[in-house]
Amino acid sequence: MSFDVRLQANKLAGFYAVTMKNFFLSLKTTVWTLLGLICVFFLGSYLMPAYKDVHAGMNDRLLFQWVEQNALDHPWATSWFFASLAGLVLLAINTVVCSVQAIKGKWSREDFLLRIAPQVVHIGFLCILLAHLLGAGWGYRISGMLPVEAYAKLPDNRSLYLNDLRPLVDDRGNLRDWSAVIAIYEDDRRVATGILGPNEPLFYKGMGVYLKSFDLRERPVAFLMVNKDPGALWALGGSVLFMIGTMIILILKWKKA
Repeated sequence: MSFDVRLQANKLAGFYAVTMKNFFLSLKTTVWTLLGLICVFFLGSYLMPAYKDVHAGMNDRLLFQWVEQNALDHPWATSWFFASLAGLVLLAINTVVCSVQAIKGKWSREDFLLRIAPQVVHIGFLCILLAHLLGAGWGYRISGMLPVEAYAKLPDNRSLYLNDLRPLVDDRGNLRDWSAVIAIYEDDRRVATGILGPNEPLFYKGMGVYLKSFDLRERPVAFLMVNKDPGALWALGGSVLFMIGTMIILILKWKKA
């Protein structure tokens, strides 16, 4: 390769790098990406009810499982999902580049809080995105009917035992409430017990057990869902950081007003 060709290639590479850096540093990139995400979500609000069979298992399985088993086979019906995923990736890169550029600048004691607060918000936002990524691809989500006095095998060498179902009725015989007594076993040892109810799950080492419904017509059975989300703590930490950073910005702006 001649010297002139290498020089032109280096100039082109440098121009491309500067262009991409300016693109990701631009506030316009953030605004237009957010606007695009809003439009895509509006499209999703139309496509989801229009293609109920495609989106039916979206909340019952891990997100990556749903993508592999449903979304890839119906590109138009799930186009909003892939477009929103691309938008979130672009927004995450934009956030990282902006934060790195801000950290590299000169700092002073006078504007320390005002400069660090947006970076705390950015870190919180990235932690929340990471939490959703971990929850979408790892962990597990299992649901099914479990009879009373029966076991259900779970991952991590665990099992779930349904001890009893307790429907509560009023004086007229109408169902007022219901609960289920369960136990969790690990390595054949009982490690947790609890009473499930509507919106009252039992948690054990990042795993949650939820009571969805029950049936008493023949043999009493409960419809249970077991969910393990490895991104739960990341989501909690990200939410706290996002809230702290936002509050600092609001207070500082209010003092300057």
